[in-house]
Amino acid sequence: MTSTGDLDNLDFKIIKEVWNEYDLKGGAKFRARLVLTRLAENKNAPPPPNLPPGQSSMALSMSVQTIVSIFAPETSKGQPTALIPAPNQIKDDKKQEVEILTFQEPWNVYEVIKNGTIIRAKLIVNKVYRVIDVYDQFGEPYHLVESGPVFNVEPPKSKNKFA
Repeated sequence: MTSTGDLDNLDFKIIKEVWNEYDLKGGAKFRARLVLTRLAENKNAPPPPNLPPGQSSMALSMSVQTIVSIFAPETSKGQPTALIPAPNQIKDDKKQEVEILTFQEPWNVYEVIKNGTIIRAKLIVNKVYRVIDVYDQFGEPYHLVESGPVFNVEPPKSKNKFA
């Protein structure tokens, strides 16, 4: 287990951070964005097995946040719900899976200031559910989005190895 004393925060810059776009059956659309909020190096992590001589690695811990905005046709809107329930409080019979018709899930790109390592992060949406008779503050139908991040870490091009 990693302790907080093992982690060194890393500064990074945003090279590209974009919105994912989805079209849902029934006319609703939504945009989602994965945002890298924190990056840390585990300075005491053991090296990966079979690492070629002369190369080192970075063991990274990443924190992300997901932002989602729904845009539905006027005919699907309703009066804002006073108190939107937490996702774990919504029973299965109060939500309907909605088919994703089209989507774009581009990569976000970040660069570690310390050594030029490139981190690509992508949000992958697995399922979308519309919550029956629940509407956000704009009157948009409330949706639950099951998703998760995918990462790709590339060593700096100048050295072709991690610092």
